[in-house]
Amino acid sequence: MGESRKLAVSWRDGACSIRGFDSFDLHTTCQCGQAFRWVRAGNAGQLEEGVVQGRFLRLEQRDAELVVHPPADDETIAVVVDYFRLRQSHTAVEASIAGIDPTMAAAVDSARGLRLVAQEPWECLISYIVSANNSVAQISRVVENLSRAWGKPIGSSSRYSFPAPGDLECASQADVLTCKAGFRSRSICEAARRVARGELDLNAVTAMDYHAAKQELIRLRGVGEKVADCVLLFSMGKFEAFPVDVWIERVVRHLYFGGEKTSQRDIREWAADKFGDLAGYAQEYLFAYARLAIPDRLRSG
Repeated sequence: MGESRKLAVSWRDGACSIRGFDSFDLHTTCQCGQAFRWVRAGNAGQLEEGVVQGRFLRLEQRDAELVVHPPADDETIAVVVDYFRLRQSHTAVEASIAGIDPTMAAAVDSARGLRLVAQEPWECLISYIVSANNSVAQISRVVENLSRAWGKPIGSSSRYSFPAPGDLECASQADVLTCKAGFRSRSICEAARRVARGELDLNAVTAMDYHAAKQELIRLRGVGEKVADCVLLFSMGKFEAFPVDVWIERVVRHLYFGGEKTSQRDIREWAADKFGDLAGYAQEYLFAYARLAIPDRLRSG
């Protein structure tokens, strides 16, 4: 989606500088709630530290430059570029969304540079199973607990890779409960078993069209419409997905339906008609905008 941009990559003292991308805000993207392993760090909070595909990343944005601090190598840079979709012309995406109506124009202006990241499907699936009736802070804690328990230490950092399906399959439901996963523990164990044994091929699901892939994911325990749409959007490139939870329901009602009660199914159908293949991007900008423009209405419903 959008034209492919040529990036300039240079090295100095073990750090890598990436230039040539357009509209990108590192902090907004990492802290918007779509991924759960990023932490603000540095003396001035200028760094984002996170784990992606088993690599510990320390990133800093200096205007039009993204700095990847050590440890870094060519493979790490490839991971960063793909994860943030830095070759994609995001300015073109934002212009398309902003042109839909004045509300979307304001939403884009409120969070320019907010990108959809390309997460690893297995980790994304478990993270969003954990997300059911959960806060972002608690989701992050559970994901880190699972990683410390069954992942692998990453170099000299204090972080751990996310456990592979086969490693997590070895955990009992009682073991997963100790990671504070609560009632979601059974769903996590069942998903690990199905993926580890080849009963669910996430690569095959990724290759399906949106509707077929969604039906495949919903067969999993603990995966409903919202969780499936999150996995499809944030890790499988199905940009037509429009995840609807209680917060997005309130956002859409207040911004587009005059506060009237509207079912989540109707909201998904409305979004598909209004936004088409940009629905997932629109959802992220709407939520970011609503947190600034109508936070009191979101809390009160």
